[in-house]
Amino acid sequence: MSTESPTTVPGAAVWSPILALPEFVELRRRRRAVTTGLGLVAIALFSAFLVGFAYFPEFLGDNTAFGIPLSLWVVFSQFAGTWVLVFAYFRLSRTYIEPAADAAVRAIAHRDQEHAS
Repeated sequence: MSTESPTTVPGAAVWSPILALPEFVELRRRRRAVTTGLGLVAIALFSAFLVGFAYFPEFLGDNTAFGIPLSLWVVFSQFAGTWVLVFAYFRLSRTYIEPAADAAVRAIAHRDQEHAS
């Protein structure tokens, strides 16, 4: 077993300079914005479900919309809302996060080429 630290092993990545690259910082910012935003929407959606069934069960069971009890509409909203969030995440991944990820990969590769020469 080797006693060398990971930073002294030839070819081992040193992450501190990589984490400081502007492209990598931008990637982390974009990912944080997407996951925080969609996470808050998911929490709000689920919280509304819990509040509705905890505090308004009679209202949801006794009233209808288009002949369907409101309780079924609330349950369906959880199902549909989850799929909307999944779609939004994949869409934002392709259009908003992926360009930043590509730029970060190019910046890291460029940095590695500079350090190799």
